[in-house]
Amino acid sequence: MITKEELVAEIEKVPVQYLGKLYQVIKRFEEEMNGADESVMAKLRKIKIAAAPDFSTKVKLYEIEDANAKENLP
Repeated sequence: MITKEELVAEIEKVPVQYLGKLYQVIKRFEEEMNGADESVMAKLRKIKIAAAPDFSTKVKLYEIEDANAKENLP
């Protein structure tokens, strides 16, 4: 297992001009690890749909399916 001291020693070897990139990698990793604990339902709650307020009551599903089927015909 890698210790924090070993990790810090490797970071110390990174040239100054690359520290910004390394910082971004660490932050991205941290965000991914925090998101890994999140449940599927929590992730689904974050989904936002941009549509008219009455979209779900006015859409005619069968007409949409017919239109898609006609578009795919040769």
